[in-house]
Amino acid sequence: MRSILSSLAFVFLTISFTGWSMPDDRVVEIWECTVKEGKMMEAVHEANSAWVQFMNANVEGGDIRSYVLTPKVGEREPRGFMFIDSYPSLASWAAGDAAIETDAGKAVQAALNELLDCSENEMHMSRQSE
Repeated sequence: MRSILSSLAFVFLTISFTGWSMPDDRVVEIWECTVKEGKMMEAVHEANSAWVQFMNANVEGGDIRSYVLTPKVGEREPRGFMFIDSYPSLASWAAGDAAIETDAGKAVQAALNELLDCSENEMHMSRQSE
C-alpha cells in the first residue's frame, strides 16, 4: 500500500512540475527594459527574433513566443519598452532557461545584452479568456 501511495505522490508531483495545464494556459514572463544609448529599437527586434528562433529550435515542442511592447500612450522612462515572453508550460520555460546557459544560448543572450538593459521581470500564469 505504501508503494502505491508513493507512486501516486510521484505521479502527482511529476505532473505538477512538468507543466501540465489547461490547453490555453501559458507561462508569461514580462521584462521591463531600456534601449542603450546609441542603439536602435530595430536592432532589438532583430536580436529578439534570433532569441525566439534559438529557443524554439532548442526547446522540445517549441511554441515559445515573444512580443516587444513600446508605449503609444502614457509615460515610460526614455527609451523604455517591455518584452513579453510566452511559454506553453513551466517545463518549457525551465528548458529554455537551461538552453540559454549553453555556449550558443549565451551568444544569443549576449547579442541582446549589448542593446538593452532590463531592470525588472515578473513571471505569471495566464489563461486566455473566451
